[in-house]
Amino acid sequence: MNLLDLSPLKSLVDSLFDHATSYDQEHSNFVDKAHEDKKMELISNAKERLELFKVEEGEKAKHVSSNKKSLEKVKRNLATLQGEREGLEAVLEAAKKKVEEVQAKILATEDEISSYEIMSLLTLKDSIRLEQKRECLEASRQDLTNYKLRLD
Repeated sequence: MNLLDLSPLKSLVDSLFDHATSYDQEHSNFVDKAHEDKKMELISNAKERLELFKVEEGEKAKHVSSNKKSLEKVKRNLATLQGEREGLEAVLEAAKKKVEEVQAKILATEDEISSYEIMSLLTLKDSIRLEQKRECLEASRQDLTNYKLRLD
């Protein structure tokens, strides 16, 4: 019987499996380290973006706050101007009514003057003086009419 010595073969196979196991462990460690490095890089990049977004958020919040304050100031000014406008409108209406009242008085006085002119009781001097007053009255009425037109 011829026996073959298998011990060198066994030694080679054992060595092959030892090398394969060592390679697998080293490869696994390298892959794990590469994954961990990549993970750390991704986390670092995400944190950087997060900080940039937080800074941007702070700036935008300042702009919102500033714009809100400006809007509130404009609203206050608008309310003040609205009050002033209403006050001026009331003054304008009162002035128009006064002009109309004075115009009515002018017309009544003109009618009175006309009735006096019809009367023959006046002397020439009185008629001239009355005519001068009527002309002054007419000029005043015209001034008031022009004033009213400017108010409108």
